[in-house]
Amino acid sequence: MGRRRQDIIEDYLAHPEKLLLKKPFLRGSTTLSIRDASDGSSMKTNCTREAVLPRIYKTVVSQERFARELDPNCHSVIFDENLPSICVKEKGSDNYLEIKFKRFGIALQRRIVEKATLCLCGNKRVHILHDPNPSEELKRNFADFKWHWEATNQDGVETRAVSIQQSYGDVGLLVYMNEANEVKTRLFSYADGYQVISHRDDNGEPLMDCVYYRTEDGVRHIDAYDDTEHYHFSDSVPLDAIAAAQDEATSAWHLDYSEVHGFSESPLVTKRGDVPWNNVQDLIELFEIIFNLFAVIQKRHGWGILYIKGKFNETAKKIAGSVILNDTSIDGNGSAEFKAPPTPQNMLDFLQSILDQIEIGCGCTFILPKDVKSSGDISGLAIQMTRSLDIERASSAVIEWQNFVSKHSRLFKEGLAKQLVASGENPNAITEFERMRVSTSFKPWQPFDESAYNQMLCTLHGSGLISTKTGVEKNTVSTPDEDVRLQNETASPSAAGPAEDDDNNND
Repeated sequence: MGRRRQDIIEDYLAHPEKLLLKKPFLRGSTTLSIRDASDGSSMKTNCTREAVLPRIYKTVVSQERFARELDPNCHSVIFDENLPSICVKEKGSDNYLEIKFKRFGIALQRRIVEKATLCLCGNKRVHILHDPNPSEELKRNFADFKWHWEATNQDGVETRAVSIQQSYGDVGLLVYMNEANEVKTRLFSYADGYQVISHRDDNGEPLMDCVYYRTEDGVRHIDAYDDTEHYHFSDSVPLDAIAAAQDEATSAWHLDYSEVHGFSESPLVTKRGDVPWNNVQDLIELFEIIFNLFAVIQKRHGWGILYIKGKFNETAKKIAGSVILNDTSIDGNGSAEFKAPPTPQNMLDFLQSILDQIEIGCGCTFILPKDVKSSGDISGLAIQMTRSLDIERASSAVIEWQNFVSKHSRLFKEGLAKQLVASGENPNAITEFERMRVSTSFKPWQPFDESAYNQMLCTLHGSGLISTKTGVEKNTVSTPDEDVRLQNETASPSAAGPAEDDDNNND
């Protein structure tokens, strides 16, 4: 834990293959055995034993598996040959034919991702200026920051970043200056062919952030960023040579170039974590199996079973799609009746119980319009109670994502200052923006009545419980520069009105 940061960086630069080392994603275990020999043993409460270093083994889950689990057309139930099918007996033979029945996956994972993303990112980011007595210059700069943040859709960029991480496990967001000296952002996703890798020093502090990818010519590349430099590595070994060796260790990495990126920290913002369905994947697979079984049963017996006593007339035709049981052992007058198959309610109840456990396990509720049964308006408390799982998960996600959104905000502020200087809008922007302390955070979303919420703010302000500034920041209709607009609006009637009258009098 005593290695110098620069020593570690120099080691990475000297051995670029180390930049590709990445901790895998883990899920569950393949064994019940515990490798700590003391587990389950008996000892006195006042005794001690030598500490055992952690040796927890879990199953590696690839990001390719995440991608397959996310796509319902790739689910394992579609390829499950153990699921029953519908068979019919050939006419005039003892052979049976299998009727093709399409199996289907259910997009629960995608829905979980969408809900988790919405609950975290559904509201605009909250920007707070940390200055108890800001100057007019600081207010204008803060308004500029918020306006450009909204104009460049940084909220949308972060929402997309959250969706990518929730889908594939990690994401990278690069803040950079384009050739026109405009601050821009770019996202890197596993689905688009990129691996995002972050390295930390012995104390857990950010060290280097990397993007690993392959171009169309088959050449592999690494873009690595530390606090000051951008390093670009490429692999000179042809793709076919690597394939022939069946080992990507066969490589010849070399540094193509390095350049100062111009930011005070690594401009690549990364986030890694488990996918939101990680704890319920087995339950989802069970749900899909039972659902497909139910579909087979309904297709086979949904119209009931026609039970016929006696022999068919030669000219009679069987009803297409019906299951017919023909009892020819009975002489005399025949009869026919429909026999109802066993009720599917037990299977439906079982499916609902599985779905309930999925909701609990992933912290996501699947409330449909049909589930809302009320003759009047639903109270805000009732809404919160039905969405308690979503709110709890989003509240935890706010903390998990705070470092991501804070770094993005800092980098955007730095880039915007450079842009304003380059464009001539504010030649002193870099110095002024350095003095501007801004914090940015997520605000969990939940359904609510906007008019009632804004009226509540008015009531609190009228009662002297909140300031005008808080009301401006918290209401749902304010623009990013609302503070400046209010100041101009307050000053205009007293300044512009009388001046115009004086001019008229002088004429």
